[in-house]
Amino acid sequence: MPFPKISRWWRKISSEEDDNLNLPNALTVARILLAPLIVALLLRESPRRNRMAAAAVAAAAATDYLDGFVARKQGKETRLGQFLDPLADKICISTAFVMLARRGRLPVWVPVVIMGREAFITLFRVYVGARGGSVPASIWGKLKTNSQLVALLLVIMEKEGATHRLLRRTAVATAVFLTLFSGLDYVARSERYLVPSQKGGAPDS
Repeated sequence: MPFPKISRWWRKISSEEDDNLNLPNALTVARILLAPLIVALLLRESPRRNRMAAAAVAAAAATDYLDGFVARKQGKETRLGQFLDPLADKICISTAFVMLARRGRLPVWVPVVIMGREAFITLFRVYVGARGGSVPASIWGKLKTNSQLVALLLVIMEKEGATHRLLRRTAVATAVFLTLFSGLDYVARSERYLVPSQKGGAPDS
């Protein structure tokens, strides 16, 4: 049964308290805490609030790069960090997409597709980790995250004009395509990930 294995895996991660108390993990937690701010800013329509929401999304993207860079530079990569880092991305990005759909800026199916994929991959990573394997980052996963961020910024900073509308629609379509394609890519490689890895690896982004 997978649940006892998942429980043991999580206890093992949580027990590494001293290793988990570091700057990269603190930056990851800070990124998670940006999600409520994004919700608050996108609750009402206002050019000023839109600019602040775009800045919050950009700050989340910056901390995503920074925590990975610091972790590699200082050799402070932890299992908890590998688990929380992609989770923080998913929380911030999914939250922003949901709020934009709520305001009528996006069709409802867009955040549904994105959140469905993210939930599936997160559960898959937990399952693989409980079995001693790992789900290393793929180029498609990274492109997916970057495309979602670009789409978010273009939709949040909505402007009049055919050029901006074209860019916005293209960015959203690209983000949805890469979201689905990267998810299918992980499914296609599932047997490889289920083989226990001695070296581990960075999680899907």
